[in-house]
Amino acid sequence: MMNLPTNRRILLIDDMPSIHEDFRKLLAVSSDAMDLLDDEALLFGDSAAAEQIEFELDSAYQGQEGLSRVQQALQQGRPYAMAFVDMRMPPGWDGVETIERLWQADPRLQVVICTAYTDHAWEDVLRRLDARDRLLVLKKPFDTIEVLQLARTLVMKWSLSLQAQSQMDGLEAAVRQRTRELSDEVQARRQAELALRVRDRAIEAAVNAIMITDHLRADQPIEYVNPAFERITGYPPQEVLGRNARFLQGDESEQPALREIAAAVREEREGHGVFRNRRKDGSAFWNELHIAPVRDAEGAVTHFVGVLNDVTAARDHQQALEFQARHDALTGLPNRLMLRDRLDQAIAHARRMQERVGVLWLDLDHFKFVNDSYGHPVGDGLLVALSTRLRETMRRSDTVARLGGDEFVVLLPGIHRACDASAAAQKVLDALAPPFEIDGHLLHASTSVGVSLFPEDGDSSEALLMHADTAMYRAKHDGRNGFQFYSREMSEQARERETLARALHTAVDENQFELHYQPKLDLGSGRVTGVEALIRWRHPALGMVPPSSFIPIAEETGLIVDIGDWVLRTACAQAQAWQQRWQLGLSVAVNVSPRQFRQHDLPATVRRVLDDSGLAGGLLELELTESLLMHQTDAVIETLRSIKSMGVSLALDDFGTGFSSLSYLRRFPLDLIKIDRAFVAGLASIEADEAITRAIIGMAHALGMAVVAEGVETPEQLAFLQAHRCDAAQGYLLGRPMAAAALDALWQAQRNRLDTPPAH
Repeated sequence: MMNLPTNRRILLIDDMPSIHEDFRKLLAVSSDAMDLLDDEALLFGDSAAAEQIEFELDSAYQGQEGLSRVQQALQQGRPYAMAFVDMRMPPGWDGVETIERLWQADPRLQVVICTAYTDHAWEDVLRRLDARDRLLVLKKPFDTIEVLQLARTLVMKWSLSLQAQSQMDGLEAAVRQRTRELSDEVQARRQAELALRVRDRAIEAAVNAIMITDHLRADQPIEYVNPAFERITGYPPQEVLGRNARFLQGDESEQPALREIAAAVREEREGHGVFRNRRKDGSAFWNELHIAPVRDAEGAVTHFVGVLNDVTAARDHQQALEFQARHDALTGLPNRLMLRDRLDQAIAHARRMQERVGVLWLDLDHFKFVNDSYGHPVGDGLLVALSTRLRETMRRSDTVARLGGDEFVVLLPGIHRACDASAAAQKVLDALAPPFEIDGHLLHASTSVGVSLFPEDGDSSEALLMHADTAMYRAKHDGRNGFQFYSREMSEQARERETLARALHTAVDENQFELHYQPKLDLGSGRVTGVEALIRWRHPALGMVPPSSFIPIAEETGLIVDIGDWVLRTACAQAQAWQQRWQLGLSVAVNVSPRQFRQHDLPATVRRVLDDSGLAGGLLELELTESLLMHQTDAVIETLRSIKSMGVSLALDDFGTGFSSLSYLRRFPLDLIKIDRAFVAGLASIEADEAITRAIIGMAHALGMAVVAEGVETPEQLAFLQAHRCDAAQGYLLGRPMAAAALDALWQAQRNRLDTPPAH
């Protein structure tokens, strides 16, 4: 029990100073008064009553002053234990109002009313104040012992009441604390029960199978399995409880991952493994198992929890991804990644065994025509059929890989002589010679093959592949459908090609190109009706580079688009300049490359160039190749119609050298056909070329198209063309390509002759 010090503070509120003096004397304990109190203590047996108390008496002469002192005492934390209050204190509050105000400020204050008479009936006073044990009445005149007893008793009562209240507050706080603890315990128990229910439900609803085994028993029997266990394995709980989980492995108990699980159980630790299990129906599945020990309060392992996950689909997917990463999606052949790996292994083995390794680089001839003519599905079918034929042709130890597009590589490990590689290359050519039937189409597929050998042509996979690729280009250059071994000279030529490609970029930036113009002669009138713009490259160090050397490189690098735009702008500007100067109505023909046609908004470019140059659309002719027209026919037709709507003429260049077809030719809005120089060269000497030329002229005229013959170099060729009503011709016989200035000089000379009067 907590003992609180006695509060000795007493407040006297009376308007009479003499009363204050009397109280000070009364509360100053005299020896006579103490003797009386001692007698009383002996009489009633209360030793505490005889204790000497020194009171602290404060005075206030009006109710307002008394209230102020009470409030100040409360603020200081030293409240009054009791107050003696006079009933009448004019001119301020009377005793009743003063007491009401005091109790509003300090409800614990004990009050003694000191009065001889009052303006209020005592019943009204008690009813109004309703103070019960906090209010006593002391009638005047005062008795010393009575005042002293009241003071001692009420002071002690105030302290005991405070102590009792403190104890009650402590008890209430303890009860509240215990109540909170009990409530927390109940809530914690409820939460624990809920958590257990949630955990149980989670285990029951888990997608993964969960299994609990008894570690304290020798055979580690299964004690629990959740519903997912039956769904994955096919075994209901009643068929597995009490059994060791080894029965799931069937006859595959020697898997490495199982040894890790067994070791984890022996060492009482967590373990993980992926291995094959058997379902109840005998089917196999891949099981990813994670086990963890369960320990009791002393730390001893009593159980193991195992989580089983059927990862068959994920494992199959992973294997599929690994296969896709190392194989070609279309043909299923090894891709570049796997080829490099096998080639590296073959080189390492050959180095140890003093053997050779052969690399055959295959590139199909004219494969683009197949895609353009028959569509990509047929082209893909040809690649698949060709892959199958190659696999069936080569040795089991050889690797046939597809690098992409129409490029394949055959790896020949463990060969001893160069002739072994040449024999393999010839075997490839022979295997591809018979036609392929794809979706009702009979297709012929030839290939150009480049051959490199380890160690002669390189000691790394990169070098062997690069040199085989270089040799393949030589085989293609030499006529296709053949093979070539790599030689150092080929690398030199390849480097020259790369140097030329770099220089070509500079040529575009530094405007090293110029145009020459070859006249086109109307065979009916004998006059020049137009020119063909032909590009020339004047290299500052190499001099004049022929188009045959740089146009293929420009096509490969994509520079042909920028070059083609420059040719179109320059030719149109020059044609407009001639038109303004000579008024000859000469048309200018410009070649459009397939890449420029496909990758550019050609109609918009033509429109912009015509607007910028001021040239009339009827004086521009665009020359297109056959292969371009076979690609994405509907889109091509739309593009051509858009160009033709500007008045521009459309010509089919080099007709007869590709796979010409009347069925597609009549669909395009063409104005004229140009007979290739290969047929013109045989006129008047080769009957077949003459027949083809006559057929082309007749067909074109039947379709409403004009015909222009290229490469006319002899009078006999010109006479044949005139005899068979060819519309126009160009060639060295009629005029070589020349610079714009040379043509200006030629036309100026012609005009001078016309303007000169005849001599008399």
